[in-house]
Amino acid sequence: MDKIQHKYVDARGLKLHMTEIGTGDQVVVFLHGFPEIWYSWRYQMIAVANEGYRAIAPDFRGYGLSEIPREPEKSTFLDLVHDLAAIFDSLGISKAYVIGKDFGASVVYQFAILHPQRVIGVVTCVNNCNSKIKAPLLFTPTPTSAYTPPQTMY
Repeated sequence: MDKIQHKYVDARGLKLHMTEIGTGDQVVVFLHGFPEIWYSWRYQMIAVANEGYRAIAPDFRGYGLSEIPREPEKSTFLDLVHDLAAIFDSLGISKAYVIGKDFGASVVYQFAILHPQRVIGVVTCVNNCNSKIKAPLLFTPTPTSAYTPPQTMY
């Protein structure tokens, strides 16, 4: 198996750090949470690449090795959605499975709504993607299941 490769793409005037592994026709894009970087997905990237997929994980603007916007306080979740579309364009991705956790899930939801033709499937790992970060969503996701661990678990 190849190693995870690092590169940069221009996304809407920002230099964004990307990681990639695998050469399959189908693509899986992993979006990190807060305060993480692409590295939180390394094992999953390798696993899906071993199954024949192309796995990609960017660092969001201002995170990891990606460039910080000139006015970061003016960045919104919608900017991250537009950045993701620019990443798809830059890498020649027409459609992909998009996976996100924590605040990356908010980006996944909005990307899927705004660009449904570019999404094969969505997976999110999120407790409550809108309670603390106050990110405006185009809809409120409804959990399909919930699990409360027993108190003795910790």
